[in-house]
Parts: sequence; structure tokens; C-alpha cells
Amino acid sequence: MRVIARQLMFITAAWACLLCSVGTGVADPRPERWVERCGGVYALCGYIDRAMLEPRIDRKFEVALPFSEGLAAVRSEGKFGYIDSSGEMVIAPMFDLARGFRKGHAEVVVGDKAGIIDRTGKFLLSPNYARAIPFSAGAALVRPGKAIASESYGLLRFTARELFLQRDNRHYLLIDLPSGKILKDELAIKEFEFGTFVWAAQPGDKRYGLLAPDGTWKIEPRFETVGELSGGRAIVCYGGSDGHRGRSSQRDRADATQCGVIGRDGQTILSPQQFRIQGYRNGFYRVAEDQKVGVLDEAGRLLGGRLFDDARLPGYSGEVARVLADGRWIGLNRAGNLVPNPEDGKTLAVCPSGIKLMHNGGRIQVVGADERPTVPYLFDDTYLTCEFPISVRYNGKWGFLKQDGKLLVDPPSFQTQSGFIDGYAGVKVEGKWGILDSNGVMALAPQFDEMQSDSGAYAVSKDGRKFWIDASGREVSEPRRLEDRRSKLRCEPDGGQRVSRNSNGTLLWGIADAAGNIVIEPKYRAITCFRDGLAWVPFDEQREWCAIDRNERKRENVACVKNWPDGNVADARTETMSDDPYESGVLWMRAELEYGLDLREKPPGFVSQF
Repeated sequence: MRVIARQLMFITAAWACLLCSVGTGVADPRPERWVERCGGVYALCGYIDRAMLEPRIDRKFEVALPFSEGLAAVRSEGKFGYIDSSGEMVIAPMFDLARGFRKGHAEVVVGDKAGIIDRTGKFLLSPNYARAIPFSAGAALVRPGKAIASESYGLLRFTARELFLQRDNRHYLLIDLPSGKILKDELAIKEFEFGTFVWAAQPGDKRYGLLAPDGTWKIEPRFETVGELSGGRAIVCYGGSDGHRGRSSQRDRADATQCGVIGRDGQTILSPQQFRIQGYRNGFYRVAEDQKVGVLDEAGRLLGGRLFDDARLPGYSGEVARVLADGRWIGLNRAGNLVPNPEDGKTLAVCPSGIKLMHNGGRIQVVGADERPTVPYLFDDTYLTCEFPISVRYNGKWGFLKQDGKLLVDPPSFQTQSGFIDGYAGVKVEGKWGILDSNGVMALAPQFDEMQSDSGAYAVSKDGRKFWIDASGREVSEPRRLEDRRSKLRCEPDGGQRVSRNSNGTLLWGIADAAGNIVIEPKYRAITCFRDGLAWVPFDEQREWCAIDRNERKRENVACVKNWPDGNVADARTETMSDDPYESGVLWMRAELEYGLDLREKPPGFVSQF
């Protein structure tokens, strides 16, 4: 359960945004603890201290990547270079893609080829590869081909965690950097700890071993599934099914027969076990077998001598795991003894009304200022806030808590509910929907087959007829959804919004900043908000959407696309509005913007890909 004190969250978020909006350019000896923060009308990026939330480098880059070894790759005017902790560009922007430094080396892309540079920007390995991964000070893993990793915005990006996620058996060469000699070829690799070892499989072999930078095997290939290094250890498994061998995923481990743990230097930390090892934290392993879950200690001993219905590892400083037995969460300590649930008695929230929400046996107990329970029920561990009436669930039924911790209707008796909005909640009783008021009185008796609240009204169906009502049951028009409409025009919280002007009966679009100042004159048939320092607009003369920068220059090194809206919808495609894909995308975007201006009854739609 997550309990949110919304006022505190708002203050924290507002303070963080304020800090992000300014910059000091102050050097720091530990820039690796900084994190990138982007925003403003042009969606530019800088850095703040992750611990103090203090600004360190102004937001002035189109893309900002994490610091590594004192340098960070940033994109400026379409090219990547590297800055130091003062924000100064120490390697000039000249690359189309860039990664962080490892052992003083970094992978970069020029055009469609990857190479390796040192900290001065000098090429140690010419850009001739699809990938060129620094492995140590004197070795690299390279893959022949072109370094193309397009995304729907037309930009090129490295894919996060692509070594673990790749599915096409791409092969790498291990080369000696000084001599260029090939030490190993046709390797399938997965990252373990670059600069020390990688998981690698030889040609035709589905088993992985630990390969050192000099081409020798720290551990000969024998594992069918391997995991990344986390907490100084990696989970490895034998006996995975043929259909998934060579992949390091949770599903693989579900098919494995034995799993063990390997340490950073290749030593065995935990010998092969009969269980599927699913995770590790603070000296505890979570394991599974035949739909049951258990906990092992560092020595591989099954704590409690049995498996449970579920198990959760302790926090990073915790000493007691939690296990689910006979429908109740209890504790399991390092000695293997069942002990009280360490969460029991912890206060999740103290609401302004004085009641407390507390853990009790994996459920939630409500107590008053006198520390006594306000009701005799332990509620399910669901999403709760301190906004009353609070939706709670007990024994499969829903109810609502008042500010004094008592129930509006006692006991909870609703099949489901929609939550209170403006003093009313939709509730379902014996298969029919009605409306409950904040005094616990049915303002409208259950009678509807379906009900959904929206903008202060309710969409309902009854006897096959669909219509809208207010809380009293009076039929009303479908709401205008003004806030939803306005959101179609807004960019990021401090990024301004899209604005329009009428030109001879045609709306043209541009962008204004958060203060309302025009930064892109309304002269385009459609426009997107800025992302990574670029906005996308349709160019009728070439029938494509292209990226423009803050000076409205078309970004030549970013590929234009035929239909921008359709390429930016996950698992769906946009509603077809013309036989011409380009024109369809422009019309779709214009329809969305017109909906934002309240000039259109409904927003343009989507069609599922499934």
C-alpha cells in the first residue's frame, strides 16, 4: 500500500522544480551523484545534486546523460560532446551518439559507425562498427555493421540495457586495442562487469561463461541463463528450457532446474540450489518452487525449513523477511524463526483529522488519537490517501472511512465503487449502480447497469440505453471536460503551451512559454511540444514531419518522418483521417489541438494494434 500525503508531495515537487529552473555551474568533486533534470519551454537539460536537490549545471543541453568518471555526454545543437563538473565543454560536440566513460574510454558514433575515444576526444578505435564497447584499458568488444538505433521521433539513441534485452543473437569480436588483434570472435555477450568480465557464449554454444579482457575464461561456459551483477553477485541457472536458453530474464529462471550465485571476481557465492533464485537483498535470497516461495540465507539454508505462499525480502538495512502463511504476513529472521511481522505497528500515515493508518498482519488498521482502533476491521492493503471519505476494502466488500475513522456504512457492503468526487461516489449493490453521498445516504438508488464518473457527471446505462446524469439523477449533456481539453495544449509543467492564431479562416499553431510569451510564432498547420530541444512540424512541400530547434532551424541530422502522430502511439495507431499518411497525421494532430480549444466535441481516436 502507498499512503500519500499530497500536500507534502506538492511542496516537495514545487521546490524541486524551482531548484531545477536555475543553475549555478558550481563544480563538485562527486558529479556521479548528480542527476539530469530537463524542462522549460525548450525541454533543455542540466544537472542537480540527487541528495540535496541543489542545481549544479544550468539547463542548456538538448540531451544530458549521467556523469561517469567525471565527464558527461551532452547534446548541443544536434551533436554530442562531453562536459566536466563545471559544465564546461571539454570534448567538442562532434558525435551523433555518445556513451559514458569506462576505464577512460567511451563509445561514440559518427554517422552510422561506432568507435572508441579517450578522455581527450582522440579516437583509440576508428568508427567502423555497429557497436564498439570499451572492455578494459586495452580491449574492446565490437560488432560489425551499422550503428543504427532509430526511434519513432527520428532520433538515434543507444538502447538501454540492450545487451541483456537483445534477442537476435548478434555476435561480437573481442579485440586488443593497441594491436587490433582479434582475441575471440563470434561471441554472444551479456554484460556482467565491464572492465573485469562479461558473460559470453562461444559460437554454436548456448552456455555462458565469464570472459576476461585478455580473452581467457575466468569461468568456462556452463550456465544456460545468466543475470546481471547486482549487489556484487549475479544469479546463474542450469537446465533452462531450449526455447529460452541464452536469455537472462525472469521467465528463464522459471524454466531452470538449478540456480546458483556468482560473485564479482567469478567465485561461487552460492552453490547450485534446487530452487529458482529470484532475487537477493541484505543477506536473504528469495526462491521459488512449484508455485511456492521461500527464503534462503547466505549459506543456502532454507529459512523456516519450508516454502510459503509468498515472501518479501527485507529492506537494505532490514533483518527480518516477511512471509505469507495461512493468509497472514509474519516475520522470518536470519535464524529461521517465525517472528512478529516487522511491519506491524508501523504508522503509514497520520491524517490531519488525527486518525492513523497502521500495518497489522499485512493489513491496515485504523486507530484514533487515543491509539485505539476506530473500527473492528483490518482493511486490505490497498491504495489509500488521507482525502476523506477514504475507500477501503474488507472481506471482498468496499466501504468508506470518515474523518473520525468510522465507516459511512458499517459494515463495508459495496461490490465495487468509484471513489468520492465532489461529495458523491458511485457504488454497486447486487449488480446495480447507484450514487452515495458523503453522509452515507443513497442519493440515487442502485438501478444502472453501468456507471462511470467524468467531470462531475455520470455516464450510465439502463435498459440498453446510455445517457448522462448528475448526482440527483437528472439527465444532463455530456460534460465538456475543459481540464482534459486544456491538457492537450499544455507542454511539460514549466514548458508553456501550444497556441494558435486564425489566418484567413485556418488555425495556425506555435508555442508560448509558461509566462505566455510567444517563442515560436503560430505559422504551422500543427506543432508538437519541445522534447530534447526539438519540436516537430509538418512541411507540406516535402510531405513530411521534420524537427526544428529553438531557432526554428530544421535539424538536418534528424530524419524526417511521414506521420509523426502515428509513430508516437504505443500498441495502437491513430485514427485514419485521410488516405494519404502524411495528411492523415496532420489532420489527426489538428483535431487534437482543436479539441483542446473546445472547437471539437471529441478528441481524435486510436485503433488498437491487437
